[in-house]
Amino acid sequence: MDLATRIPALLGRARSLLDLRGGPPDRLGAGEIGKAARAVETLHEGLVGRRELATAATYRDRAHLGAYLLWWWPQTYAKVRSALRLAPGLPRLPRILDIGAGPAPAALAILDALGGEAVAIDASEIALSEGRALAAGACLRTIRSEAAAAKSAGGEFDLVVLANLLVEIPEAHRDALLDSLPLGPAGSVLLLEPALRETGRALLAFRDRALERGWYATAPCLTQRPCPALASPRDWCTASAEWEPPLHVRQLADATGLRADEGVSYAPLVLGRTAPTAEAGLWRVVGIAPPEKGKKRLWVCSDEGRIPLVRLDRDASPANARFDDLRRGDLVRVEGADLRADVLRGGASSRVDAP
Repeated sequence: MDLATRIPALLGRARSLLDLRGGPPDRLGAGEIGKAARAVETLHEGLVGRRELATAATYRDRAHLGAYLLWWWPQTYAKVRSALRLAPGLPRLPRILDIGAGPAPAALAILDALGGEAVAIDASEIALSEGRALAAGACLRTIRSEAAAAKSAGGEFDLVVLANLLVEIPEAHRDALLDSLPLGPAGSVLLLEPALRETGRALLAFRDRALERGWYATAPCLTQRPCPALASPRDWCTASAEWEPPLHVRQLADATGLRADEGVSYAPLVLGRTAPTAEAGLWRVVGIAPPEKGKKRLWVCSDEGRIPLVRLDRDASPANARFDDLRRGDLVRVEGADLRADVLRGGASSRVDAP
């Protein structure tokens, strides 16, 4: 399955929670848009604005849960599917543990991509019940419990996912939760947080503490050194993905002015207990500079640090044409560029390739 095939069930569940009158299976009816948009705006302000709704208790409210299904569920699904390309060596048919799962967009996104079986843990039974209703035959089991009780899921897991969860956990408890996860020896922990400075930098600080305790950052990081983005309070690390948003997301974007119909952005981190293999000449794109006259500038990161990669417009050539297509989160191999004064300068003969 994919996101498009899940939309009719998703709309059906949201309509029930929000008491909408009903409409087509792939979009909102004209009479539904106003009420749905108001619910999304209220939840958005509480999650992104004042942030008083960034708690597990939020989704015990039917209106908030319905708004989540309409707006954030599809986005989280798309972000997780995008983030899977960052995680190295995931097995087919993995055992998946989704902690703080809510209505399970992360678990179902992974099951749709890789198959296997998943356990979703959340403190809200009403949110978990929506996840079960949306599973549509996927092998999803749910446990009503706090995140700290992850060991009750049974056995070891190949992939543990925590999507938008750190913000709900007191900072003093985050490290202990990570170290207690029932992860297999070759397993991975996938974390996603909103692409905001506050949440993104908190994730990077969490990463550095994990590395001090014997974890390895397997993605998107290409270094096991302290994160260079934390050196400046203006920096953090995000990824972005193009997607084909469902029709109802486009409708809600038009009604609210919120923009999720043009792409999704998120802050990702993959941790494991096994050291990744380093590859020379490989960089991760971590930022795109605003347009500049006569040149293009990206921010890239590797074991050599976080530095700008610059190409003058006059040096554009077939060898470096890939430069124009790069987006945040992409891997790029750069050959023949000159590293001077902490700037990687590409010329007409420099090669820029995606691995």
